[in-house]
Amino acid sequence: MNFYKHYIGDYGRSTGDLSLSEHGAYRLMLDHFYGIGKPLPAEKKSLYRLLRGESAGDRAAIDAVCIRFWRSLPPDLDTIYEWLKLDSQEAQSRYKKVAAEWDGSGLINIRALLEILSAAAIAEKNREIAIDREEKRRLKRAGETCKQYDTGARPS
Repeated sequence: MNFYKHYIGDYGRSTGDLSLSEHGAYRLMLDHFYGIGKPLPAEKKSLYRLLRGESAGDRAAIDAVCIRFWRSLPPDLDTIYEWLKLDSQEAQSRYKKVAAEWDGSGLINIRALLEILSAAAIAEKNREIAIDREEKRRLKRAGETCKQYDTGARPS
């Protein structure tokens, strides 16, 4: 995703007690998660590097945000389905498509993951609509070409 909605009120209610460093860490984590659609590294050294956590204060902020807003990706899908409240087979299959490229470890944010799944569903639906529309256009053009040849008219 290269766009996600930022609900100022929701964010403020959930993060009103964070320090400036913690806000920065959290926003960088969200931006990266939304941007690549994959879990953040669970290994602290990699996570600190990704988030530019160079000082002890930066690292403490990253740790605090991780504990509060991020979960380790569980090994089994049923736990994810429970966390995300994915009851239908359709919703579960959507999650499987999104998670198919993941390596099986890392940190996820539940709310962001729900939005990523929603965006994936919309993108898939839009893709299907576009394919159907282009197929209809192709068939219409082919039919018009056939009519022109049948009537002896020159194709334009």
